[in-house]
Order: sequence, then C-alpha cells, then structure tokens
Amino acid sequence: MKWLWLGLTLTLAPTALGCGGTPTAPQEDETFYLHQRGVIDYRYTWERYFPRLDREPSGRLPQRVGVAVLDGDVAMSRPIDWYLRSADYSPEKRLISYQSPRQFVFNIYERTDSTRLTWNEVLVHYEEATEKAGSTFIKKRMPLATANAQARAYTLKTKLPGRDAGNAFAHEILVRSPSRFLLVQIIHGEQIDDSIDEMLDVIKSMLVY
Repeated sequence: MKWLWLGLTLTLAPTALGCGGTPTAPQEDETFYLHQRGVIDYRYTWERYFPRLDREPSGRLPQRVGVAVLDGDVAMSRPIDWYLRSADYSPEKRLISYQSPRQFVFNIYERTDSTRLTWNEVLVHYEEATEKAGSTFIKKRMPLATANAQARAYTLKTKLPGRDAGNAFAHEILVRSPSRFLLVQIIHGEQIDDSIDEMLDVIKSMLVY
C-alpha cells in the first residue's frame, strides 16, 4: 500500500549535514515579508521570504519558494501553490498548516519537550500520547534527516478531527535540533503516488534553528 512510502524511501535518506557547519538563521536584512493568499489574519504575516531556498520546477516537483516560519526558527522550500490554512504563534503552541493542491495537508507543530531529554524519552512520550488519542501506528521510529536536523518518522492511521467516523493516513516526523523539537504532520489519503516527491522535498529542505 502506498502509505508505506516513507519506510521504503527514507531509509536511504542521507543523515543530517555534518560538514560546513550549521547554516546561519535568517537575518532581517536577508528576509522580507511574503504576502501569500490564504493568510488568515492580514494584520500579521506568518511567512518571511527566504530566497536562498527558492527552487525552479524539476521533474515532478513544481516551483518552490523559500520561506521562514515560526518567527524565523524554521526555514523550508515549499511549493509556490500551497496555501496557508491556519497558524498560531502563541508561546509554547506555535503551529502553521498548509494545504497542497495535490490533496494533502502539511502541518508543523513546535513541541515543548526539553532538549535535555533523550530521544527515547521524547519518542515514548509522543507514542503514548498518540495512541491515547486513538491513532494506530503502522511503522515506527524510522530514522531520517532534514537539511540540518535529526528526525524519526512514523506512519499511522489517524482519526479525522470533528468526525465520529472516518480515518485518514498520516506520516508524522519528530524533528530534533539543538534548540527545539518539532512535529511535522502530513495528512493524506491512501493513494499518494502523485505527491511523494513533493512531500520528501519539503522535509529534506527544512532548516531548524
């Protein structure tokens, strides 16, 4: 089944970049506010333009734009036709959510786990909370990496919020940098042949500061 793609594909992914050092976080002089359709509150701009992550169309990948999100603590290269569904930059519950025209939702949540915790402690806490919420794991703890951070990936069947019945498939990726933990959640249907490359490209491009 196609929801096993992450376990089959990302086990071959390279580890986090180890040479050349950690890239410098976005500075004000190299960013400007990018006003995209879909922003929920036009009094606040949720993205900053991050031009060094711009990418031209390639193969099955559309044109991508570099953006810094979560107040500049995360940068990534995302398809230019994604639109913003929701965002919240309140302390300790920051999140941003996108919708792709290729029929999946891409969410980034900042977790509040202490960076003093071990990987195993964080993973156990996440797994217990996820199962308590009613989701079922299909694959667990698959190692992978973003552009500069460690990650562990999960494949799961999850309940759709706000519905008494119905399930969706999801990939959830716990990302760890020296400063923070993130949860990247990709919610999709069972068939994702047309969007696999897009999902992988965004994850691999992520810089977490």
